[in-house]
Amino acid sequence: MKINYNMPAYVANGKLLQNENALTASLEKLSSGYRINHAADDPAGMAISAKMRTQIKGLNQASRNASDGISVIETAEGALQEVTSIIQRMRELAVQSGNDTYADEDKQAMQDEIAALKEEVDRISTDTEFNKKTLLDGSLCSRIYANTRNVSLVEVSQAVDNTNYQIKITGSSEHAVQAIGTTATPTTTNPAGEPAWTGADLNKMELSINGVPVRFEEENAISGETVYYNATQMYNVLRDAAEKAEVKLYATDGTVPDASMIGKYPESQGYEGVAKQFNFGDQLVGVSRDTGSNEVIKIKWTDPSPTGQNILGLTPAAGSTETATYAEGKDVKVELGKPFTTQATIMTKGNKVEISDLDGFAMSFDVSERALYETADNGETYTEIASGEFDLNLQVTNIGNLYLQVGANQYQTIDVDIPCMDCKSLRIDKVDVTTVFGTDKALMALDDALAKVTAVRSSLGAAENRLEMTVSSLGQTDENMNTALSRIEDVDMAQEMSTYTQMNVLVQAATSVLAQANDLPEQTLQLIQ
Repeated sequence: MKINYNMPAYVANGKLLQNENALTASLEKLSSGYRINHAADDPAGMAISAKMRTQIKGLNQASRNASDGISVIETAEGALQEVTSIIQRMRELAVQSGNDTYADEDKQAMQDEIAALKEEVDRISTDTEFNKKTLLDGSLCSRIYANTRNVSLVEVSQAVDNTNYQIKITGSSEHAVQAIGTTATPTTTNPAGEPAWTGADLNKMELSINGVPVRFEEENAISGETVYYNATQMYNVLRDAAEKAEVKLYATDGTVPDASMIGKYPESQGYEGVAKQFNFGDQLVGVSRDTGSNEVIKIKWTDPSPTGQNILGLTPAAGSTETATYAEGKDVKVELGKPFTTQATIMTKGNKVEISDLDGFAMSFDVSERALYETADNGETYTEIASGEFDLNLQVTNIGNLYLQVGANQYQTIDVDIPCMDCKSLRIDKVDVTTVFGTDKALMALDDALAKVTAVRSSLGAAENRLEMTVSSLGQTDENMNTALSRIEDVDMAQEMSTYTQMNVLVQAATSVLAQANDLPEQTLQLIQ
């Protein structure tokens, strides 16, 4: 028997400590509800649960992101619903203006309302916001970069890949240009002694521009006196009729630019640069308001010389015996390069180019009338590009779209494209129902605009439905991941209670045994006595 080292007590104390540690761990699990409270409890399980917690928190935030995205789309779509109503009202006015029961002042009143509606469309485009982010001004659509400023209003469908597209511009769009002739100086004078034509003489020509009759007053409605027209008065009547016929009327000192000068130069530096204030003896030239093959100028008359003089210098076109002259504009011309397929088709209208290809590929853009001209440093002198053509490169990117982070990890996004919805982008900025072709052009433009707005609304509606499904999917994924995390982290209370009871009994037993082991050295005293 030994007294320096009480080995039974050492053994009993060691087991007691082990049982107390196990009991403490069991108590911690029971009180926290977690199976893993420290990394040492289950190192692999702790690593897995940490990643799962990260995913769950990310999924919860992604679900809120998707809900915010739904709110953004609802805001944009609600604004476009009002734009749809505005365009429908404009179309109603355009149809109304096509009825000849309305006088010019009635059509002007319709045009005034259309102008106000166009301003409202532009206001909606610039003022529709969500959290100070403008939605309909084009800042949330794909960015497309061109190697020239002479290309604008570029639009692409979702089937257009993000790459570089090569296009060759071989011809600019042109206005219709018609030289009327050199005006004759009257042999008669008005009461003020100025050279002037009588309204009766001018009406004998039975002049019309694109079907718009040019009418002069012959007698004063009050006094019954003969009405004379000096140069300024005559030009005012001609100009007003030409504007209704969608023709700009210019007077020059004899310069008659060809069609290439009109449109390829800015008006302030091109044709208007040689225009002057009208006077008898000047050259009159008509220029269509817009460019394209559907822009025409047709001038008809019955007798160009009712007084023995050719008042406006009107003569039939070369090779024609009809008392009419006719001119039409030209559409832009382009050729396709890489990566377009041989199935790609091109449609041009004025300065607008539309390209379509397989699988829903669609691209459209406007080409400036100055695309094949370059300017000197002073910005006033334009010269034609020597090659007569221009290589256009369009770099399509997805930069600028509305990105919605709808996943817990990188690249788990949904892109929403919201194009610009102002009048210029919808191509209704030039709608004018007061002109001779105004109704037809307005109806075509408004129908196209309505189709575009409807397509955008449909796309936003599809995106909204997708986001709603995303929220539902994220919720289901979150539920499943929490279930999986529970299997890893949560403690089985029944099993752990059994462990606790076992450890509690063992601690009590070890305590009792330790007490008895401590009594063993006392027995040594009996030997000494």
